[in-house]
Amino acid sequence: MTYRYSKYIDFDAGVVKIAPMELASRKTDPLTIDDKIDLFGCRVDVWQLGTAVASLMAIEFNHPPSIWSHAAYGLLACSTSYFEMIGKTLNPNSKTSGTAGIDFNYGFCDVYPSFAAANGSRQDNDVPHVKQFRDRLRNGLYHLAFTKRGLWIHNNLKTTTDEFHVTSRSPPEYLVNPHRMVRSLVAHFPTFINRVIDPNNSDLRGRFETFFDHYHK
Repeated sequence: MTYRYSKYIDFDAGVVKIAPMELASRKTDPLTIDDKIDLFGCRVDVWQLGTAVASLMAIEFNHPPSIWSHAAYGLLACSTSYFEMIGKTLNPNSKTSGTAGIDFNYGFCDVYPSFAAANGSRQDNDVPHVKQFRDRLRNGLYHLAFTKRGLWIHNNLKTTTDEFHVTSRSPPEYLVNPHRMVRSLVAHFPTFINRVIDPNNSDLRGRFETFFDHYHK
């Protein structure tokens, strides 16, 4: 599959066009919001999405007993934070701490709107399946180093073509296809950046600057 164009990296070739630290060295203080968006876009495309794509290619181009046949956990570990990261800007009530769960819900529903509540709420009670994915995937990986029970990682398109799927069993099982998920994240990121670039989205731009300037201190 051919990945989208990026001015920072050639995803298909795995070649970095400009590294985040090199781009940062070209900027002069005080940074404009356009500078901040540029740096953020470079960091995500190179450090997060580029790494995920390279890992995915290695997984798909190798076969057992290669270690790459067991790398799906690592792939998810480097890419799952995407949801919470963009959610920090999308959630109007986001804070530096204490809002991680809802931030994740905002980001997840932005990438996968079919899981979003019709009333626009991103509270756990209104998006219960997102809460379950967050707990079993995000919390499992980051707190326990492995996903929690009831979540299955697969790449079987005969089972489902959805990246995130909830079975009809009782209790339900939660399926994740990291191969398709990574491709969706790479495709989704420019849609987020375009909203932040838009000068008409002043609230969103303000929250992005708060995220960029203060959340990493």
